[in-house]
Amino acid sequence: MLNEGYSQQLPGGVTLRRSYIATEPRIELVNAISLAERLLAVGCFTEIINWKKRVFIPVSDKAPAILAAVIEILG
Repeated sequence: MLNEGYSQQLPGGVTLRRSYIATEPRIELVNAISLAERLLAVGCFTEIINWKKRVFIPVSDKAPAILAAVIEILG
């Protein structure tokens, strides 16, 4: 699993970031909101935090497959 604070630049200017939000582990896709519909279709989810919509990959056994699909979308 990714360590807290982990950050990785992905294609298309999107950043993968590992953090805790409301004491829950999260894998966030920063700067990916323009792709939200396509990302939701492969298993990501959005949440509004401080009036801003953010995109996340579920922290579960499906995360590796979802991340692979996200990377394919980003090209």
